[in-house]
Amino acid sequence: MFIEIEAIKNTRIAAFKNRGVKLRYVIEVTRDNLEYCKEMLEFSEIRHLEGMKGNFEVADEKEYVAVATLHKAKPIPQLIFSNVPEIVEQQQFVFDTLWDKAIPSEQRIRELEAGIVSPVTTVFNEYKRAEKKEFDMIREAKKEIQIMYSTASAFHLQEKSGTLELLKEMSDQKENLQINMLVPIDSSIKKSLSLALLTNTRNNNIQIQDIAPNIDINIKSLVVDRKECLIMEIKTLDEGKVNPPIGFSIFSNSIPTVISYCSIFEMILNQSILAQELKHEGVIKDDFINTAAHELRTPTQAITGYSELNDELFDNYLRNKKNLTFEEIATILAKLYEHHESISRNASRLNILTNNLLDVARFESDSTGDLLQKEKVDLVKEINEIIEGQFNQKTRDKGIILNFIDNSIDDHSSIYADKLRLNQILINLIDNGIKFSKRDDVINIIIRDNDDFDLNLNQTEIDGTKDITYNNIAEEKEDIREKKEGKMVYIGISDTGKGISPGIMPKLFEKFATDSYFGTGLGLYITKKLVEAHGGRIWAFNNNDGIGCTFVFSLPK
Repeated sequence: MFIEIEAIKNTRIAAFKNRGVKLRYVIEVTRDNLEYCKEMLEFSEIRHLEGMKGNFEVADEKEYVAVATLHKAKPIPQLIFSNVPEIVEQQQFVFDTLWDKAIPSEQRIRELEAGIVSPVTTVFNEYKRAEKKEFDMIREAKKEIQIMYSTASAFHLQEKSGTLELLKEMSDQKENLQINMLVPIDSSIKKSLSLALLTNTRNNNIQIQDIAPNIDINIKSLVVDRKECLIMEIKTLDEGKVNPPIGFSIFSNSIPTVISYCSIFEMILNQSILAQELKHEGVIKDDFINTAAHELRTPTQAITGYSELNDELFDNYLRNKKNLTFEEIATILAKLYEHHESISRNASRLNILTNNLLDVARFESDSTGDLLQKEKVDLVKEINEIIEGQFNQKTRDKGIILNFIDNSIDDHSSIYADKLRLNQILINLIDNGIKFSKRDDVINIIIRDNDDFDLNLNQTEIDGTKDITYNNIAEEKEDIREKKEGKMVYIGISDTGKGISPGIMPKLFEKFATDSYFGTGLGLYITKKLVEAHGGRIWAFNNNDGIGCTFVFSLPK
């Protein structure tokens, strides 16, 4: 006001320049008075205080002047003056208090000119004021809301206040608004209608994470768009009272403060997720340890038992060899051979299990640098040798038909792979198919130059596939050559067994996942890791005729 009244302005400038009077002002610096404040800085010192009201002056701690009303560029209508020491001293104290709380006007001016929001920290002593601020923040949120309740009782208090209903409303209205909530979900919250309300939103944009409860204090923290936060201490609601008594409520839009609460929220969120994963992992590991212990014990006991039987047979032979007939010696040798076969079979089983555990340890520690020794491998030859050496007798004994369908362009399909690990992949998948197949079931092994396995492999004409595809139609042969220019070869193992159950499908290639009463659940996990180490990928699906399933993996050529 006095800047626009020349007489008042000139008097103050003269006091500053001619008599060296120190002029200090506490003002709320806004965009409207910005230019006036800059002009005042030429002869006075100014500080900014948010929400400043009233007009008074204290001169030399001797005189006090107050103005009841001010009108722009008009003379002062009424003035209050006092030189009573007690009144002047009191008003000087008021000014000094305001001065200490205010910030330099130069800082505020820079913020206004740069478009920076001035940091504000407000303490609310009334619950209704804090609640109104909370509702305003939620309504104005544009991108993200982070809200945390440290106890179940804090959640229920907000349920009564309507905060949760407002969150649901904003979630439905704002498609791009993401709401993340941390709350200790106990039995009472699980039964709450509000929980069902929050987890059934139109935009599916409310995520609720269970956290460990804190029984010492009820805290709610609210962070909106990473720009402002509200921290509330909510005490226990006394019976008969409508509003819960509030311990404190602090609002701030100071970026360092807001980011600190964001970090706390995310730390608790990550710890809660990790704790759940560790709990789940612990259950899985306990199951695995029990399974592995059983799997290790079974072959070990068999080896020990048959070795003891052989010891008895040898002792009997050595004690009575002079009196034994040829037929009795032949019987002992037959028993020794039978026991030897069982010992060899269980030792092989034990060796596979041990190697699987070592492979898992390598994958877990990422020490796979020297895992593969790649070389040029004839895939067709390897598959034929595996069938002949590993599975011919096994499939005959079980009455399973094993077919090899080579859909590659010629009789050889060269890839660059580790031969031993390739054999391990193929043996794991074929053995898995045999394990879940019954007598007269069919297992097909197929090589292709593309990943199109979405057909009924069990009705494919085994003998005619290659002839039809490559010998009868020249145009089809040319098409296949074009496909061969790809950099991957695809191997499918399809069976007519029971298929993959819906429960195991999502975690099929995870550690310790198994759909049988035997086995450790490591085979497919290791197979996946070996395929990926080669630069390929692996997937599985139930066949489209509803009979059996197919595993497909790719390898670089």
